[in-house]
Amino acid sequence: MSLFSALIYYSVERKVFHSEYENSQKILSQMKYNIDYLDTTIRNLTLSTYGNNEVKALMYLKEDETYDQLSTINKLNATIIANNPFLHSIYIYNNYKDIYYSTFGDLFHADAELNEALNSYDRIPALKAIVRKLKISDEPEPKFITVMSYIMFENMNEQNRMDGAVILNVKMDWLVNNIRALSGNTGGSSSFLYILDDANQLIETDPGNPVASNPFAVQIREAYAQSSGSSVQESGASGFLSKSIQGEKYLISYIRLENTGWVLLEARPHKEVYANLKQLLDTILLITATVFIVALLLTLSVTRGIYAPVRRLMEQTSMGGSGSAQDSLLRSRVRDEFAYLTEVYRKSKEQLYEYQLEKNNNTNIMKLYFLRKLLVDSLGMSASEADDAFKQLGVSFSGERPFLLCVLRIDDYKTFMRRGLAERELLRFAIANVTAEVLSNSFTALTVDMKDDSFTVLLNLSEAEGAEERAALLLAEVQNYIHSHYKLSFTAAIGGPAFDYTAIASAYGQAFANSSYRYVYGPMSVITPSVIAEQTAGADLDQTLEIESRFVEIFKKGDSVKTEEKLRELFRHIRKLEYSDIMLVGMQVVHHLKKAIYEMNRTLKEPIGVPKLLHDRELYEEETIEGFERQLLEAVASIGIEGKNNVLEGNKVAADTIKEIIDNNYFDSGLSATGISDMMRLSSYKLSKIAKEHFGMSVTEYINQVRLTKAVEWMENSKLSIQDIMRRVGIENESYFYKLFKANYEMTPREYIASKREQ
Repeated sequence: MSLFSALIYYSVERKVFHSEYENSQKILSQMKYNIDYLDTTIRNLTLSTYGNNEVKALMYLKEDETYDQLSTINKLNATIIANNPFLHSIYIYNNYKDIYYSTFGDLFHADAELNEALNSYDRIPALKAIVRKLKISDEPEPKFITVMSYIMFENMNEQNRMDGAVILNVKMDWLVNNIRALSGNTGGSSSFLYILDDANQLIETDPGNPVASNPFAVQIREAYAQSSGSSVQESGASGFLSKSIQGEKYLISYIRLENTGWVLLEARPHKEVYANLKQLLDTILLITATVFIVALLLTLSVTRGIYAPVRRLMEQTSMGGSGSAQDSLLRSRVRDEFAYLTEVYRKSKEQLYEYQLEKNNNTNIMKLYFLRKLLVDSLGMSASEADDAFKQLGVSFSGERPFLLCVLRIDDYKTFMRRGLAERELLRFAIANVTAEVLSNSFTALTVDMKDDSFTVLLNLSEAEGAEERAALLLAEVQNYIHSHYKLSFTAAIGGPAFDYTAIASAYGQAFANSSYRYVYGPMSVITPSVIAEQTAGADLDQTLEIESRFVEIFKKGDSVKTEEKLRELFRHIRKLEYSDIMLVGMQVVHHLKKAIYEMNRTLKEPIGVPKLLHDRELYEEETIEGFERQLLEAVASIGIEGKNNVLEGNKVAADTIKEIIDNNYFDSGLSATGISDMMRLSSYKLSKIAKEHFGMSVTEYINQVRLTKAVEWMENSKLSIQDIMRRVGIENESYFYKLFKANYEMTPREYIASKREQ
């Protein structure tokens, strides 16, 4: 009932929410269209005013003004200002005189607020709305209005001053009134409208009523800023969010204006949108609560009768007596009564097994003691002490006959230890018993559990010749039987023969050392001295270290295919080494890999991360060299992919930097590919490759393209001579300029200027 009710409410809420969202987005989209249209109109108006020859004459005037020149301001007032109600005024900035000619106020207008706004930029933005205050009166107290200033200029000097500019000041209150009229918010509505700039700061639209000091507006802005990193915000330029502000919940719609970088925010009280949903929610809660209470009462009456026999059984089976500390601890660890009863049964069964095990424990302890005494100190034992030890072991060993020592080690011992105690003891008994029974067919044999991952097998031989081969065959038979019946594998290692009891300790040490070669031969293998000798016969440590050095060098070059090939070749040679050398070279490979990554990162803009695997201790705990090699291959492959991605990203950054250098320095006649190469510390080949990849042309061709584009702009928007234009775009040789221009535009510069004038 609860799920059904929640589904109904959720479905209705989604439909209401979606409907409200669509309505808000329609209004915001229309606002966005109007603002974008106004922005485009003002940009075009600024460009056309900037291209006016009379305006340019006033902009670059060095002499005293004449009547005709000053009449330009009146013309602007009579035409542009009069025909565009959104315009407040037009400034013409003259760099030579450092003055503004203005259609508002005095002819030579001093606008301190504009200068303050422009000085706040490292580089003044062209044709972009700069929201600022504009003083409209001085007496008795200064009065200000908010305007958007659009600035068009060509170049800036080293002091961040424009060589000449046209500035259009747009009335901010005109724009805001139009937006409010469109949204129906003329002051009587309970919705609120705010504008954020491209830095997500509130735009002041009324100097007399600062929005930045309005706590409600600040919280609306913060709510939007907090959502700006979410997937909803990143998925598009518009969206919807809910936020509680000053004790009341609001729905906030927003839309981003790509042209200006602004964001329009509209906040509407939640209660207006969801007034009808509140009544629906109350009805659903009432019905659900009623059904829940009735169901609860019915359930309590039924379960009281069902639980009675379970309670009686719990009282009868309480461990250690009802209320004991042991019983309380057990109850706290289980989740229900049936789990408690199961745990009681399991513990009872385990205790019975432990009692049975304890009966035979003392005998096993003594066997293990005398065997360890033989394995550790056989050389210092007298013949009588050795005979006594053999008697205690319970087998008829003769100290005069040769001995053969074997070590059995359980494979994947960590997994084995996760099994229950009873199961582990059963498996240990099976390994020891089956091994002793099979080997006793050919030898006098004793198998003792060392209580770790190993077993020791002591064989008394009638003759040493051929004993190693027979023992290996029988141990392989035991391995297959244990694996087939118990799904458990172990590795067997055989040491060299001990020709009397005094050499047992030495033979055991060799057998245990041989068991370490499971790392090379893998689990469920039988390792003999002859197998090890054959494997290591062609070992060459120096050659292996040389291959390891070549592998590291290939890895540094970033060729993933050759790196993998060389790593596989290296491990083929490592397998032929002795065990101690294998571990040494393996650790050295990992160390040199990490060192190579650190060295490569010194020259990369985006460092390569060292895979966690190379720092992980579990890498060295691999039971086989195959697992070690596989993990290293995966680590090297992941490094190769990351390095390739970093190179691509680095080339993109380099291409952007080359473009920025050329765009900002095209007027420098000394600009060249060599200079850019030295500046960025890139080789000429690398620089040329990046340019071809991202620009489709060489660096020199791109420089010429930018210069010719700028030259054409000067030809179309000024009356400068061709020689002056050449110098402004960084070309000093006139014949070379004509040659480049004709190759790109199929006409000379003079012909181009003439054709534009005819148009």
